[in-house]
Amino acid sequence: MVAPAIERLGGTWVFAPGSAEERELAAQGAVLEHGGVSYVVLDLPERPHENAYRAIYTELLVPLFHYMLPLAYEPTFSKRLRDAWDDYRLVNGLYGAAIREHAGGEAVLVEDAHLMLAAAATRREPGAPDVPLTYFHHMPWCEPEYFAVLPDEIRTEILAGMLAFDSIGFHTARWADAFASCCERFLGVVRESQRRLSWRGRSVGLVVSPAALDAERLGARAAEPPSVRWRERLRDLCHQRRAIVRVERLDPAKNMIRGLQAYEQLLSRRPQLLETTCLLGVLTPVREWAPAYRRYRELAEAEAARINARFAQLGPDRAPVRLHLLPDAHAFDHHRALAGLSIAEVVLATPVFDGLNIVPLEAAIVGAPSIVLSRNAGAHEHFADHVRSVNPFDALETTDAIEQALDEPPAERRRRALALRAAVATRTPEDWVRERIAGAA
Repeated sequence: MVAPAIERLGGTWVFAPGSAEERELAAQGAVLEHGGVSYVVLDLPERPHENAYRAIYTELLVPLFHYMLPLAYEPTFSKRLRDAWDDYRLVNGLYGAAIREHAGGEAVLVEDAHLMLAAAATRREPGAPDVPLTYFHHMPWCEPEYFAVLPDEIRTEILAGMLAFDSIGFHTARWADAFASCCERFLGVVRESQRRLSWRGRSVGLVVSPAALDAERLGARAAEPPSVRWRERLRDLCHQRRAIVRVERLDPAKNMIRGLQAYEQLLSRRPQLLETTCLLGVLTPVREWAPAYRRYRELAEAEAARINARFAQLGPDRAPVRLHLLPDAHAFDHHRALAGLSIAEVVLATPVFDGLNIVPLEAAIVGAPSIVLSRNAGAHEHFADHVRSVNPFDALETTDAIEQALDEPPAERRRRALALRAAVATRTPEDWVRERIAGAA
């Protein structure tokens, strides 16, 4: 979401190595230049980086902010987890040093919960840049009662670390207000106004700004030959039936299994839809090293197989549920995702919780489907008038919404889709970046 704006506005992109080749570049201190952007691979010690990403970000923070901690069993704040927190702090410190070295231009943009302590680390040593330090939280933010799961010292360090930024951005007012409530409850922060917090002599702006898409660029990519080829391939996979499409990572927060069950209930209610509809999952496995993600993929595939076996009368080649998975997350193909959205008559985006969820936004740009959207997706706050809203935990309500979307007259579907497209296209990625910077003033 940031890349299109940075490519147009210019700047320096500092990132962690994700491969042996990138680790070698980091060790060499190489700075790559391309299209007005400088790319710096940060030389991070491998074990602390792994602990910070896996144990803290993936296994603790992601489920915390998505309300998905299995609290009967985890987390247990043992020495192992506290040691991992020390590594998270270390990695943030190395990013802070990189900010002091490379900062320039209008502002520093820091993205997501990998780096909640980066501003505090930047300001800890001399040489902090004289430009706004801005942070954007791409996930939901949980309410104080849930945030209280964290030990006092970690909870305090996170909030204080974030308040070292000049502005803190969220996709929705819901998440911004939850963050402010945590600051009030656990730090005694004072709200100067609805969107400014005061703490220890600092005034910090809260920015509510949903990420914006480059509509022109997306439309062009959807028309490129790889997208066209994928469209035909996915249509064939559905045997040219009306496509109910999910495009998402195989992430427990995306709520794939309840979506499958909702479609199964619809087929039970209206068996004639077996011959005319198909639920197509255009899916990307992620974090397969994590047991929770690996298990969720296994359960989703097993549920799809069970539903297909139940409704096997049309034969295996015309199964009602068709899942198309790439080999791994590194094989993600944006052309494939856009192709799936472009053939959809209905798009299901029903995450348990999600910071924004750009799937309905991309669907509005490249197609004209009906959107069934979770009320707990950040996008719902901004685009509820143009979608069918559902409680993501209520499979029967989702069944009803899919049925209504399939029965919707084509003219009405197109009217809704065009209204959503117009709403999405009103802002650009550059607008989004500038709104974040303006919030620091």
